[in-house]
Amino acid sequence: MPSIDLLQQLIYTLALSLFLVYLTRLPKRSLFLSSLLFILLTMGVNFIPLLRGSSLVEIMRGVVGDVSTASGVLLTLIILNQFDFSENRSSVLNLPEKVLLIIIGVLLYLSTFGFSALDIYAYGYLSLWMVSLVVLGSLILIIFDRRLGFVLLFALIAFYLRLQSSNNLWDYLFDPVLWLVLLIDLLMSIFNRSGNSRATNWRQY
Repeated sequence: MPSIDLLQQLIYTLALSLFLVYLTRLPKRSLFLSSLLFILLTMGVNFIPLLRGSSLVEIMRGVVGDVSTASGVLLTLIILNQFDFSENRSSVLNLPEKVLLIIIGVLLYLSTFGFSALDIYAYGYLSLWMVSLVVLGSLILIIFDRRLGFVLLFALIAFYLRLQSSNNLWDYLFDPVLWLVLLIDLLMSIFNRSGNSRATNWRQY
Protein backbone atom coordinates (compact mmCIF):
# COMPACT_ATOMS: atom_id res chain seq x y z
CA MET A 1 0.00 0.00 0.00
CA PRO A 2 1.28 3.51 -0.86
CA SER A 3 0.37 4.83 2.61
CA ILE A 4 2.47 2.11 4.30
CA ASP A 5 5.44 2.86 2.02
CA LEU A 6 5.13 6.57 2.80
CA LEU A 7 4.99 5.86 6.54
CA GLN A 8 8.10 3.66 6.35
CA GLN A 9 9.92 6.31 4.31
CA LEU A 10 9.05 8.90 6.95
CA ILE A 11 10.19 6.72 9.85
CA TYR A 12 13.55 5.99 8.24
CA THR A 13 14.02 9.66 7.37
CA LEU A 14 13.35 10.68 10.97
CA ALA A 15 15.65 7.98 12.35
CA LEU A 16 18.61 8.78 10.09
CA SER A 17 18.22 12.55 10.40
CA LEU A 18 17.93 12.37 14.18
CA PHE A 19 21.00 10.15 14.40
CA LEU A 20 23.13 12.47 12.25
CA VAL A 21 21.97 15.63 14.03
CA TYR A 22 22.57 13.99 17.40
CA LEU A 23 26.12 13.06 16.42
CA THR A 24 26.93 16.70 15.63
CA ARG A 25 25.70 17.75 19.10
CA LEU A 26 24.15 20.82 17.47
CA PRO A 27 20.90 20.70 19.49
CA LYS A 28 22.90 21.90 22.49
CA ARG A 29 24.42 24.80 20.55
CA SER A 30 21.96 26.46 18.20
CA LEU A 31 18.28 25.97 17.40
CA PHE A 32 18.73 27.63 13.99
CA LEU A 33 21.71 25.47 12.98
CA SER A 34 20.03 22.33 14.27
CA SER A 35 16.83 23.07 12.34
CA LEU A 36 18.72 23.92 9.16
CA LEU A 37 20.87 20.80 9.38
CA PHE A 38 17.85 18.63 10.09
CA ILE A 39 16.00 19.96 7.02
CA LEU A 40 19.07 19.44 4.81
CA LEU A 41 19.54 15.91 6.15
CA THR A 42 15.90 14.93 5.57
CA MET A 43 16.37 15.93 1.93
CA GLY A 44 19.82 14.37 1.63
CA VAL A 45 18.99 10.93 3.01
CA ASN A 46 16.08 10.70 0.55
CA PHE A 47 17.40 12.26 -2.66
CA ILE A 48 21.20 11.87 -2.74
CA PRO A 49 22.07 8.64 -4.63
CA LEU A 50 24.73 6.63 -2.83
CA LEU A 51 24.66 3.11 -4.27
CA ARG A 52 23.30 2.27 -7.73
CA GLY A 53 21.00 5.26 -7.62
CA SER A 54 19.53 4.35 -4.21
CA SER A 55 19.33 6.87 -1.38
CA LEU A 56 20.45 6.17 2.18
CA VAL A 57 16.83 5.62 3.26
CA GLU A 58 16.25 3.10 0.45
CA ILE A 59 19.49 1.28 1.29
CA MET A 60 18.66 1.07 4.99
CA ARG A 61 15.13 -0.13 4.31
CA GLY A 62 16.45 -2.76 1.93
CA VAL A 63 18.87 -4.05 4.56
CA VAL A 64 16.73 -3.81 7.71
CA GLY A 65 13.20 -4.03 6.34
CA ASP A 66 10.15 -2.19 7.65
CA VAL A 67 10.35 -0.56 11.04
CA SER A 68 7.70 -0.38 13.72
CA THR A 69 4.91 2.09 14.35
CA ALA A 70 6.32 2.63 17.83
CA SER A 71 9.63 3.73 16.28
CA GLY A 72 7.92 6.41 14.25
CA VAL A 73 6.09 7.84 17.25
CA LEU A 74 9.09 7.66 19.59
CA LEU A 75 11.48 9.16 17.04
CA THR A 76 9.05 12.02 16.40
CA LEU A 77 8.82 12.72 20.13
CA ILE A 78 12.60 12.49 20.54
CA ILE A 79 13.16 14.90 17.64
CA LEU A 80 10.69 17.42 19.04
CA ASN A 81 12.35 17.05 22.43
CA GLN A 82 15.80 17.72 20.94
CA PHE A 83 14.63 21.14 19.77
CA ASP A 84 13.03 22.00 23.10
CA PHE A 85 15.37 24.42 24.86
CA SER A 86 13.17 25.03 27.91
CA GLU A 87 14.67 24.47 31.36
CA ASN A 88 11.96 22.02 32.43
CA ARG A 89 12.44 19.71 29.45
CA SER A 90 12.03 16.05 30.36
CA SER A 91 13.37 13.08 28.42
CA VAL A 92 10.98 11.08 26.26
CA LEU A 93 12.32 7.85 27.78
CA ASN A 94 13.92 7.67 31.19
CA LEU A 95 16.91 5.45 31.94
CA PRO A 96 14.93 2.42 33.22
CA GLU A 97 12.72 2.50 30.11
CA LYS A 98 15.75 2.65 27.79
CA VAL A 99 17.47 -0.22 29.60
CA LEU A 100 14.28 -2.31 29.62
CA LEU A 101 13.70 -1.81 25.88
CA ILE A 102 17.33 -2.62 25.09
CA ILE A 103 17.11 -5.85 27.13
CA ILE A 104 13.83 -6.78 25.38
CA GLY A 105 15.57 -6.21 22.03
CA VAL A 106 18.51 -8.43 23.00
CA LEU A 107 16.19 -11.25 24.10
CA LEU A 108 13.97 -10.86 21.04
CA TYR A 109 16.81 -10.97 18.52
CA LEU A 110 18.65 -13.78 20.28
CA SER A 111 15.42 -15.74 20.09
CA THR A 112 14.79 -14.77 16.47
CA PHE A 113 18.24 -15.95 15.35
CA GLY A 114 17.92 -19.27 17.16
CA PHE A 115 20.15 -18.59 20.17
CA SER A 116 17.27 -19.36 22.53
CA ALA A 117 14.94 -22.35 22.72
CA LEU A 118 12.00 -20.01 23.35
CA ASP A 119 10.73 -18.30 20.19
CA ILE A 120 9.61 -14.94 21.58
CA TYR A 121 8.79 -13.55 18.14
CA ALA A 122 6.17 -16.26 17.54
CA TYR A 123 4.08 -14.92 20.44
CA GLY A 124 3.44 -11.77 18.41
CA TYR A 125 0.93 -13.55 16.18
CA LEU A 126 -2.11 -12.33 18.10
CA SER A 127 -1.20 -14.11 21.30
CA LEU A 128 -3.78 -13.24 23.95
CA TRP A 129 -1.24 -13.11 26.76
CA MET A 130 1.05 -10.79 24.81
CA VAL A 131 -1.78 -8.41 23.92
CA SER A 132 -2.83 -8.43 27.57
CA LEU A 133 0.76 -7.76 28.65
CA VAL A 134 1.07 -4.80 26.29
CA VAL A 135 -2.25 -3.34 27.49
CA LEU A 136 -1.32 -3.83 31.15
CA GLY A 137 2.14 -2.35 30.67
CA SER A 138 0.69 0.61 28.77
CA LEU A 139 -1.85 1.38 31.50
CA ILE A 140 0.79 1.17 34.23
CA LEU A 141 3.07 3.57 32.33
CA ILE A 142 0.17 5.96 31.64
CA ILE A 143 -0.73 5.98 35.35
CA PHE A 144 2.85 7.06 36.07
CA ASP A 145 2.54 9.73 33.36
CA ARG A 146 5.07 8.13 31.02
CA ARG A 147 4.72 8.79 27.29
CA LEU A 148 5.89 5.28 26.46
CA GLY A 149 2.51 3.97 27.63
CA PHE A 150 0.66 6.03 25.01
CA VAL A 151 3.15 4.92 22.35
CA LEU A 152 2.55 1.24 23.13
CA LEU A 153 -1.22 1.71 23.01
CA PHE A 154 -0.95 3.52 19.68
CA ALA A 155 1.18 0.68 18.28
CA LEU A 156 -1.40 -1.86 19.46
CA ILE A 157 -4.19 0.10 17.74
CA ALA A 158 -2.07 0.31 14.59
CA PHE A 159 -1.69 -3.48 14.74
CA TYR A 160 -5.45 -4.03 14.78
CA LEU A 161 -5.91 -1.46 11.99
CA ARG A 162 -3.13 -3.15 9.96
CA LEU A 163 -1.24 0.09 9.35
CA GLN A 164 1.79 -2.04 8.45
CA SER A 165 2.07 -5.08 6.21
CA SER A 166 3.04 -7.46 9.03
CA ASN A 167 0.66 -9.69 11.00
CA ASN A 168 3.00 -9.90 13.99
CA LEU A 169 2.54 -7.52 16.92
CA TRP A 170 6.30 -7.37 17.55
CA ASP A 171 6.76 -5.64 14.18
CA TYR A 172 4.57 -2.79 15.44
CA LEU A 173 6.32 -2.54 18.81
CA PHE A 174 10.00 -3.08 18.09
CA ASP A 175 12.62 -3.16 15.34
CA PRO A 176 16.43 -2.98 14.90
CA VAL A 177 16.34 0.75 14.14
CA LEU A 178 14.66 1.58 17.44
CA TRP A 179 16.97 -0.79 19.30
CA LEU A 180 20.10 0.77 17.77
CA VAL A 181 18.90 4.33 18.46
CA LEU A 182 18.26 3.45 22.11
CA LEU A 183 21.57 1.61 22.45
CA ILE A 184 23.59 4.45 20.90
CA ASP A 185 21.76 7.03 23.01
CA LEU A 186 22.45 5.06 26.18
CA LEU A 187 26.14 4.58 25.32
CA MET A 188 26.56 8.28 24.49
CA SER A 189 24.91 9.22 27.80
CA ILE A 190 27.30 6.93 29.69
CA PHE A 191 30.35 8.33 27.86
CA ASN A 192 29.20 11.92 28.44
CA ARG A 193 28.70 11.28 32.14
CA SER A 194 32.08 9.61 32.48
CA GLY A 195 33.68 12.49 30.57
CA ASN A 196 32.03 15.06 32.81
CA SER A 197 33.09 13.06 35.87
CA ARG A 198 36.72 13.01 34.73
CA ALA A 199 36.60 16.74 34.03
CA THR A 200 35.19 17.40 37.51
CA ASN A 201 37.88 15.27 39.14
CA TRP A 202 40.56 17.11 37.17
CA ARG A 203 39.22 20.48 38.30
CA GLN A 204 39.09 19.28 41.90
CA TYR A 205 42.63 18.06 41.63
